[in-house]
Amino acid sequence: MVNVIKNHILFPTVVSEFEYVADKNLLNAIKNEELFPPSNRLSSRSVNSNLQKKKEYEPLVNKILNTTKEVCKLYEYEYKSLEITSLWINIAKTGDFHSPHTHSNNIFSGVWYPMICKETPIVFSDPRPQNDQWSPRRKKTNDCTANMAAYPNKKNLGLIFPSWLEHYVPPAVGNRISMSWNILIRGDYGQPDTLQNASI
Repeated sequence: MVNVIKNHILFPTVVSEFEYVADKNLLNAIKNEELFPPSNRLSSRSVNSNLQKKKEYEPLVNKILNTTKEVCKLYEYEYKSLEITSLWINIAKTGDFHSPHTHSNNIFSGVWYPMICKETPIVFSDPRPQNDQWSPRRKKTNDCTANMAAYPNKKNLGLIFPSWLEHYVPPAVGNRISMSWNILIRGDYGQPDTLQNASI
């Protein structure tokens, strides 16, 4: 007799993937942005962190917002509007890295790669600190046992993820160029008629 079980996936963390192909105007704009100098092998970024306000980036901004609207359907969020609070360029040369971090005071964050840099992924960490208290030996790591997940950067690949999800970038192999952003949901938060609600 076969022992049939039903598995329930609880409290999932969703990373949404999309594709965007840049035109020459956008690629030229990225190339010509002023950058801060790199410091202590940390990757550099554009001086302007509000590139969403520049006309050259409008097609990318529209793609980000439209894709995030689809992500919001998955969560069944009710909201008034989506606002990109910041959009910037990251540039890392060989050996540069980005230490583990989150993006405070936003709901979603994202990254998009206008070109490829081999062997330099973005790595997400398991947000459940208690998951490593016990770790029985296993044949191989899978989605149920992994404590991190790496997404290789591929040209035109975009990712959208919760801003609270810790992530980092290991030392770059070759030049690595990406664009990152944060998104705030405008609308009502919490349940109505309670002391734990707000309108943002």
